[in-house]
Amino acid sequence: MSKEKIGRSKTLVLLLAFSILLLSTFGPFSQESSKIACNETIKIDGIEYPLPECWCGKKLDSKLLADSKKLAKLPKEISFEEFKIYVTPETKKALLKMAEAAKNDGIDFIVDSGFRSRAYQRQVIRQRLQKGEKFEKMITFVAPPGYSEHHTGRAVDFVPSEARFAFTKTYKWLKNNAAGFGFYESYPEDITSKTPWESWHWIYQSK
Repeated sequence: MSKEKIGRSKTLVLLLAFSILLLSTFGPFSQESSKIACNETIKIDGIEYPLPECWCGKKLDSKLLADSKKLAKLPKEISFEEFKIYVTPETKKALLKMAEAAKNDGIDFIVDSGFRSRAYQRQVIRQRLQKGEKFEKMITFVAPPGYSEHHTGRAVDFVPSEARFAFTKTYKWLKNNAAGFGFYESYPEDITSKTPWESWHWIYQSK
């Protein structure tokens, strides 16, 4: 190989190395560049915990919080193990109408969670911490108090409230019909989203 070709090869190698260095600092190779700064925190038993970016900017407006004195209890027929589950009257009406339509298609709705107060959500986190769970890992799938849609009284979790719900006939029915009754999947499967997929979690949005 001639000295001229060797010189060109060295130049190309140097340019390639420099390009990779720039990309790793400012472009898609940089992990820091993809992170969104989050200064939001919650306090549990006097200890302040920083929230991950998946919850940044998602704290509920106080106007959206349900009045616990004005909630309606769901009938035991659609409540898991006859749990006492409460939602807003408007949500209950829409949910029962949707449940009836689903039943006509051979689908039985069972709900295991409705309204949750901020105090309840804080207690859930407290109990997990006492069991030795790491806050950083747990908070990615447990909503911080003040951030959970369950505070609105319009969100429900269907049984089974776990990942396998996505493979049930109930989920398939909801995907095809729920919008017609005002219910929407809050945390759908989306590879661009920072929020974990919760196929069992649906919220009512009045028309």
